[in-house]
Amino acid sequence: MSSLAVLRAQLLIYLATTPDDPLYTTAVLNGFLTDAHHHIVDEIHKTNRSYLVKDVLLTPDATTTQPWSTAPVLQYSLATQSPAITDFAYWVELRKTNDDGDLLQECPLDALRDAGNGYFAVQFTDDAAVIRLSKDTEQGINVYLKYGYWPPDMQADTDAPQGIPVKFHDVLPLEACYSFALGGESELPGELRARWLDRKAALLNHVSKRGTWPSRTKVNPFDVEQYV
Repeated sequence: MSSLAVLRAQLLIYLATTPDDPLYTTAVLNGFLTDAHHHIVDEIHKTNRSYLVKDVLLTPDATTTQPWSTAPVLQYSLATQSPAITDFAYWVELRKTNDDGDLLQECPLDALRDAGNGYFAVQFTDDAAVIRLSKDTEQGINVYLKYGYWPPDMQADTDAPQGIPVKFHDVLPLEACYSFALGGESELPGELRARWLDRKAALLNHVSKRGTWPSRTKVNPFDVEQYV
């Protein structure tokens, strides 16, 4: 397992410089490694939506009728749940009441009011996301949420990059070198670039296959035609 300090040392080696280089201070290198971490996790999210997921039961916000509404707004603020949910990246599944409840279907926010029973929309940024339900959905129900999450950033030198398999931690300093063209991309050895491409491809291939079948896009049950 590679720590932030180890990854930073590897990045310095790839850049052919030393820890006392004024251009590449600890703060600067940590920033690039954090950006690389975010970028790789985002690639993992796109490759396999089920790889980094959590389950939670949401309780509704206090039901109040807004001045612009004729009924209480049904919403669930993730940041005010207990414990707070600040690592939300995308939704995987929403159901009424619990994990065995009726599926909720996403719709655009501007269509939510008239969508009928059992629809939702997600508002605002990841760290302050709010889920709103359609006006005709039952009041005061809990909502089961399965969601993709952002792993926490590395802060201390002993922290390891979470969300990435241990065997692929070496991809981070390579990603920092080439995704952000540190040191001038043309000046870095071609063999190093080939290693970056190979290791990143191996990581995403590994993430896409958790069993004998590759990861596939989940079928939306609402889009499946019913034949009687």
